[in-house]
This record gives sequence, C-alpha cells and structure tokens, in this order.
Amino acid sequence: MLDEISRQPGTYLLHFYSDRPASITVGRLGSLALTTGYYFYVGSAFGPGGLRARLRHHYGISQKPHWHLDYIRPSLKLQQVWYSHDAVRYEHEWATILHEVSGLQIPLVGLGASDCRCCSHFFYTRARPDLSSILKALKKNNKMLNLSIVESS
Repeated sequence: MLDEISRQPGTYLLHFYSDRPASITVGRLGSLALTTGYYFYVGSAFGPGGLRARLRHHYGISQKPHWHLDYIRPSLKLQQVWYSHDAVRYEHEWATILHEVSGLQIPLVGLGASDCRCCSHFFYTRARPDLSSILKALKKNNKMLNLSIVESS
C-alpha cells in the first residue's frame, strides 16, 4: 500500500475504526475516552520523505509518541488513507470542512491541532459514516484536487 504513495508533499485524511472503548492519555492534551466507532484524522506532510514517510509513520505503531495521533494509534484500526499531492497545505481547511459535516463530533478539542487555530484535526462518529458525503463536502470546496484513496490491508 505505502509503496504506491509518492514522496511528494501533500495532505491526508486517515479513516480508522475502533472496536473497543479505551481511556488514553494524549500527551499534555489530556485524557481521551475512545469509544467504539469511526475516527478521522487530518494532517499534512511537507517534511523529508513527504506523504510516504508520514503515512508510513502513521501506518505503524510508534514506540516513542511524537504526534497526538501516536498516543491513540494502537487502539485504532486503519481502514483507508485519502491523500492529495499538492504544494498547498489543505489540512486546516479539510479539518474545518469535517467540523461542519453532519454526524461528526470532536472527541478531544485540540487533538492534532496544537500548531494552529483549528478546534481539532480528529473526528468521530459512532455510526458507519457515509464516506461519499464526506468526499462530496471536501470536493465541493475544491480542496481534494487529485485525490487518491487507498484501502488499508
């Protein structure tokens, strides 16, 4: 899966599933009550190795947590990766759009958003999400140029 993703920079959305509740301390951010359901995390990769390097990091389980998601990742099953290679950093706009999608909630304010003014870059829904409505909302705002979707294996 990861080998087909380029080392170019870009923005990504990770779609996860959690099949059991957990209480997780997310660094200095505090405690997250993870419940059964579907989660989405928005990020960008503009450093060395681009999207491939960042997604490889998030695909695995980090022994030394660096990003907020690293603390939660062991409790989440990766379902899909949505990404766009683009020189523009869309993560904040995608997070704003997801915040407005009906049915998505913010389980912990500030998660993934310590370096910006976004409320969160991490979203939750208990019910199986209508992925087409999320995709439509992102495309409506022209923020998913050259979008690729990869199923996790």
